[in-house]
Amino acid sequence: MIASLSRQKAFDQRLKDPRFVLVYQMGKVGSSSIEASLEQASIPSWHIHTFDDNEEFQMYRNTADVACFFDWHVRAGYKLALAHRRRILQKRPSLKIITLVRDPVATVVSRFFQDLHIQFVAGKKNEAIHGDMDKTLTHLVHAFEQHVRLDYFTNWFDRELKRHFGVDILQHVHDSTQAHWTIEEGGREILLMKCEAINDSAAALSAFLAAPDFVLTTSNDSANKWYSELYRQFKSTYRFEKLFHLYDAPLYQAVYSENERNAFKNKWGQ
Repeated sequence: MIASLSRQKAFDQRLKDPRFVLVYQMGKVGSSSIEASLEQASIPSWHIHTFDDNEEFQMYRNTADVACFFDWHVRAGYKLALAHRRRILQKRPSLKIITLVRDPVATVVSRFFQDLHIQFVAGKKNEAIHGDMDKTLTHLVHAFEQHVRLDYFTNWFDRELKRHFGVDILQHVHDSTQAHWTIEEGGREILLMKCEAINDSAAALSAFLAAPDFVLTTSNDSANKWYSELYRQFKSTYRFEKLFHLYDAPLYQAVYSENERNAFKNKWGQ
């Protein structure tokens, strides 16, 4: 208990550090390079997807299957810790936040496969994952279409950044051809970047952090996943046109140009 309290106190001090940066975005939008670069530059930071709960409980409808991977008392303690840390950050007179956005179809598909173990709970019970690839894919398509809350992705900025820190990015993003935007409101300084153009934002990152020597390092966590073959077959057979309505959401209309959205559709429509 003493060690735990000591760690919490140390973390609280990090959150109060004048140099602290919050890396705050939905999952699977390319933040690993940012995290690695901040650590290499010795800039105190914290990476978080949501201040309300474990992200999986918000993202999927089959929360009973999600709960199989979380101890209830650990989850309760985590939620209390999130609320405590959120209050510390909200009380700061100034706060720097780095956030990212990515092609929504890529975001949804990548996140679904990262959490594939959740969808295997039901698959194990109905024997949909016992050696037959076609049966497994049928089960996964059903889970993908029935269990993913797509509004989690389209409404993330309203539910998180606007609700907790009072910043509505749609009031500040006016030119969808940009690779990044710097937003200042109510003591919050936010750098919003397109994941696809993150390398074009290295200079903006350096300026935002007031770190002339900051170097953006590349971090690739997508290689050699255990589900690679399932992912390949899913991508080659699924009709992604079913998800193209995501590009009509206000967030993606504001951030991505029509040419960019059409390029995404062409990629997933092949």
